[in-house]
Amino acid sequence: RIRVATLNVWALPTPLAPSVGPRMQAIGRQLASLDLDVIAFQEVWTADARDRLVAAGRQAGLPSAWHHPPGFGGGLLVLTRLPIRSARFDAFALRGDPARPDHPDYYGGKGWATLELMTGAGPVAFVDTHLHARYSRDVAHEYRAQRVGQIVELGLASRELGIPVVAVGDFNIVDTDPEHAILIGLTGLRDIASELAAPSATVLSGNPYRTQSSKPDRRVDYVLARDGDGAAIISHSALRVFDEALELDGDAASCSNHAGVLAELEIVPGAGRPLPPPSSQAIALATQILHEGRRETKHRRRGDRAWAGAGVGAALLASLSMRAPRVSRRRLLRTALQAGALLALTPGVGLSIVAEVLTPDELRAFDQLALRLTRLRGDPLAAASA
Repeated sequence: RIRVATLNVWALPTPLAPSVGPRMQAIGRQLASLDLDVIAFQEVWTADARDRLVAAGRQAGLPSAWHHPPGFGGGLLVLTRLPIRSARFDAFALRGDPARPDHPDYYGGKGWATLELMTGAGPVAFVDTHLHARYSRDVAHEYRAQRVGQIVELGLASRELGIPVVAVGDFNIVDTDPEHAILIGLTGLRDIASELAAPSATVLSGNPYRTQSSKPDRRVDYVLARDGDGAAIISHSALRVFDEALELDGDAASCSNHAGVLAELEIVPGAGRPLPPPSSQAIALATQILHEGRRETKHRRRGDRAWAGAGVGAALLASLSMRAPRVSRRRLLRTALQAGALLALTPGVGLSIVAEVLTPDELRAFDQLALRLTRLRGDPLAAASA
């Protein structure tokens, strides 16, 4: 049996998240009592938070740690007592909107980590991921197409694994979303908490860091699993963890703005259930949403081009009228307008780069993912054109 857990720790740089150091210490203090074999974290965005969690893991009997060496790696961190035979990180092709730095998923390097862990019953593929946030107050589409694209990448990669798979993380979806149906239908993964009739919300209105939110409690953090060619995974329990009330510096607090999930799974050597074929309904739904996302991206590109052209045009007009022989009230007003137009040049150039350099990559990613789904469906015309 193995005990696996997941938690979005909300360790953003100061001042974007409060009390990060004390909260990481609180998380670390709980690790030993949970008797874990492996835990996956998300949103470990600072080196200090990562170092605190790794040190706490060692003290709790989780001596091995993985994180993405070159940079953030999507903020992912895995601690385990199981030997790590191999590890890799794959970045998502669809990452969000580069023109929205206030929606920073694009710049966070999100993707998924796949670790092959050795257990007493053989190897297991352990996957840690964090899908695109919803930003539902700002955008009507809630980045659904980007999440579906990420699920398609994750799902297709997981289907290539012959060993048992355990996938965990913050999926930013609820089980009534189409993304959930696509995830289960493409991957053959089982939602462990639902399988045990024990789903618990992980984003709670009673969390001290969510008192200003009017949204209902919801479950966005999951433990998923499926059998491998030579071993089955049996689920025994799933429960919410890291949800206790704390007091930090005299204020009501919690370990994070999410709760975590802990599942106990049994790996049984022998023939597991064969990987089911991908659901045709899931493929059709994913394809439809990817096409919608492509249309949204093209619409956004037209807007970016228009704003870029307006900014560059205003700056050009300003530069052509910089000469004026006398200083007057009219001259001062003209100078102020010219300065504003020149300042408009910078965002104009930025939007031009987004529209002409970055957005084409996004459009190609939508096309390639849709083509991969068509191949998965077994369409001979698509296979011949690939």
